[in-house]
Amino acid sequence: MTAFDPDWLPRAALLIVDMNRSHLDHEMGHLLVAKPDADRIIEAAARLRSAWRAAGLPVIFVRTHHRYDPTTGTVVDNKNPFWQAQHKRPIPGLNRERKTLAIEGATVTEVVPQLAPQPGEHTVFKHRYSPFDNTDLGLLLRNLGTETLVICGVNTNNCVLCSCFEAFNRDLRVVVTPDVCASMNGPDYHEAALKLIEAALGVLVPSDEIIAALPRAAAA
Repeated sequence: MTAFDPDWLPRAALLIVDMNRSHLDHEMGHLLVAKPDADRIIEAAARLRSAWRAAGLPVIFVRTHHRYDPTTGTVVDNKNPFWQAQHKRPIPGLNRERKTLAIEGATVTEVVPQLAPQPGEHTVFKHRYSPFDNTDLGLLLRNLGTETLVICGVNTNNCVLCSCFEAFNRDLRVVVTPDVCASMNGPDYHEAALKLIEAALGVLVPSDEIIAALPRAAAA
């Protein structure tokens, strides 16, 4: 099993995936991670992001939203046949029906206030699970000189997992912080995704271990 090497960090970027109000804000969200998990990953992500910024390393937020046509009452970007077939059906592990509320400009698409992007940080908007599909993330990472992606966020078993596959396929080193990830589908789906990542895509490293290594990266 590959071990984490702090020497990866000077050419790393932190990718924060879909830490939005839809998943984490229990006052307005719909596709919600369980409240204890939401509180845990928000707190852990805030610590990691703060230390990452202090080290002078790039922070990238990934947000999902879809274009909405009010003249037809339909979402333009979300035409995947499987997704359409699942619309208004119960979401596994969540027991809520699937709805597309993440339309462009909707409050639920915002990053939760505790993690609101700060000056100098980057945001990429996606329309699918992949943060690379029809976005400028690849160009951004090339311009930043990124060789390693440290990935965290929601949901572990779709958008986080897909981010790992896509990064792997682009020859980026993949590091995932499991304590800063969660799934609206529940812990079984979260753990299954982490097993796949560790087996085939990258390394799992607790956020505290990365935070402890950041001063060395800042000095590099």
